[in-house]
Amino acid sequence: MLGRLIVLFITVSLLDLLLLIALGRYIGYLKTVLIVIGIGIIGAIIAEREGLYTFRRVRDEFYKGNLPTDELMDGVFVLAGGVMLITPGLITDVIGILCLIPKSRKYIKRFTLTYLKYLLNSRIFKIKLRR
Repeated sequence: MLGRLIVLFITVSLLDLLLLIALGRYIGYLKTVLIVIGIGIIGAIIAEREGLYTFRRVRDEFYKGNLPTDELMDGVFVLAGGVMLITPGLITDVIGILCLIPKSRKYIKRFTLTYLKYLLNSRIFKIKLRR
């Protein structure tokens, strides 16, 4: 599993770099840098707003005596989206913004939960837990 993550990070980073170089050649390097900086600034504003909103929802659920599982997952995705926006690259920026937008985050959460349930129920994961 760790090997797959390393390969994924390297692949996404290389694709981001190639995409930035290609875009820089097409529209100019200064415009490309300004696009990356602009997306980062807009993303930081959205991340701050969504993070505070999610924090308030977690706090409210705690005050009600409920376990805020859905809200905590939102918080994880907002944090992941913010981190992806910090890293330069268009692919990571798009993924980061998708993690910050509540409508798309709902679908990402659903996919993640389905995948985690699959992992927990799969024979491979059970064998690795026994070791």
